Amino acid sequence: MAALLALVAVPLGVILYPMLKPYPAASGSAAASQRDRNLQDLTHLRRLPEVERSFTAQSRVAFDQAVAALELRAGELDRAGLAMAAAKAVALADNGHTNVLGLAGDRGFNAVPIRLSWFADGLFVIATDYERRQLLGGEVLGVNGRSIAALVEALRPHVGGPANLAREFVPNFLISPELLHAAGLAVTADGSTFEIRMAGGSAGSVDIAANAATQAPHNRFLWPKGNLSPLGLANGWRHVLDGVALPTYLTRLDANYWHAYPADDLLYVQINRVGDQPPVGLSAHLANILDAAAKKPVRDAIVDLRFNSGGDYTLTADFTRRLPELLPPDGRLFILTSANTFSAAISTAARLKYYAGARAVIFGEAMGDRSRFWGEGGATLLPNSKLAVRYTTAFHDWEHGCSLSQIKTCFLLNYVYGVPAGDLRPNVTIAPRFADYAAGKDPVMLEVTRQRASNPRR
Repeated sequence: MAALLALVAVPLGVILYPMLKPYPAASGSAAASQRDRNLQDLTHLRRLPEVERSFTAQSRVAFDQAVAALELRAGELDRAGLAMAAAKAVALADNGHTNVLGLAGDRGFNAVPIRLSWFADGLFVIATDYERRQLLGGEVLGVNGRSIAALVEALRPHVGGPANLAREFVPNFLISPELLHAAGLAVTADGSTFEIRMAGGSAGSVDIAANAATQAPHNRFLWPKGNLSPLGLANGWRHVLDGVALPTYLTRLDANYWHAYPADDLLYVQINRVGDQPPVGLSAHLANILDAAAKKPVRDAIVDLRFNSGGDYTLTADFTRRLPELLPPDGRLFILTSANTFSAAISTAARLKYYAGARAVIFGEAMGDRSRFWGEGGATLLPNSKLAVRYTTAFHDWEHGCSLSQIKTCFLLNYVYGVPAGDLRPNVTIAPRFADYAAGKDPVMLEVTRQRASNPRR
């Protein structure tokens, strides 16, 4: 019996240890100087390849070289400088989950009192403090003498993963002169000059001073799309959608999940986080939805994942299999995605697409990571700066599925829940234009409605 257990336990341990291995603990006593504190942080960061499994031999060498170069500059880096330099080094892994987290204005770094968001026709001001409310709806053409396109390119190396993920986070950087200055994209860390085209068509430069951060440093991804809804806006702020009837998809971003029936034969489910929320957990809530929907004449379904940054995909596993079974042969499943659709949300989309087959249609924008990515793992804090670094330990392949030859790298639960979903790019690419958004329209849902009308029940 002991020999049999050893035959099972030893190989399993060999497989599981790299996936479960924790980040090494930080060592060393408290340092007095900024240089020594930075060196301690960089020593801790240098151990990233001991747990991070997305590195290739080439990218690991590049990472080691980048950290070594930083050590030579340790005495001249403030916290923002260390953050942006460390982000650039970690991003060499080129994996969406492997990044320095929480790099955003007002989250431990200063910020100008405006908020920005991407649309199909550019980058626009969607929220401001009361004093700068005249900037609402303005298109940002450039910052500190650089065009938006040039800034996107310059900030790209600070975010690992696909280019659209890095672009998604650009608004987080642009509102912080401190972060821009650390990246060499601002002359001063105290404010920035924005080139803005106002709603009337006139363009001009606006100098905006930065305020100190009002919120503590963050240890997870911060998604700018959360600013699209005015709900929960800080007191004294103004939003471009103030007084506008909100479209359905912006009404409950504070809820992890909820559902509605826009039509008698249409089920709409928005999942904003693959995680439980009182009073009913996600799996149970989704099961209840399907049980109720089975008693209704549901023909089509919409699963809105546009604001879903991930969580535990096993919580949606039963739902992703059962929902397609609920739909009739001529029904369709519309899966709505954006660059904010990430991690377990990608897994959820993949399973929905796989089980719905030809009835599944992905609408919206490309998701925020590749269909083959490294995930799981965890995060570590650099001991002095408290910067959070995300690392990954298990591989996911939602395009082809994991093969037995990948048993040492693939996330083991994927051998139970994984599916070869194929191409996960949108079948219909739709990015809202600012004018539609400002008018309270949702062009993605409008296209779903149009397509449903063109294919009436037989």
